[in-house]
Amino acid sequence: MQNTIFQNALTVETRNGTAIVTAAERMDIVSAPQMVQQLDSLLEEGITDFVVDLSAVQVVDPDGDYPLLHLLKRTERLDGQVILVCPPGNPVRVYYEMMRLDSLFTIVDTLNAALEILRRGKGI
Repeated sequence: MQNTIFQNALTVETRNGTAIVTAAERMDIVSAPQMVQQLDSLLEEGITDFVVDLSAVQVVDPDGDYPLLHLLKRTERLDGQVILVCPPGNPVRVYYEMMRLDSLFTIVDTLNAALEILRRGKGI
């Protein structure tokens, strides 16, 4: 298990080839470039499955959405997955549902639910 903190924008833990990414309180124009760089770095290491925990995020702007959309596009080309963790009622989840981003992403309530989806997908 490996933990690394990148500029307080993301915390990343890898488990069995899956990146569990926890976003900080804000996903915005300031954090977006750092997020893209770190997510791309994980992809270059060969990771194709991502669980992104948005539970702590309280503020997201259109620039803050870009890293996740970029990640989704890249992982789909590699036959990978991006699963978002965001509890019901969280402002980010409400925003994602309102903007219909839930039609692009799988959004679940808990980290355990996300990991179970990945396990089933891998036949574990």
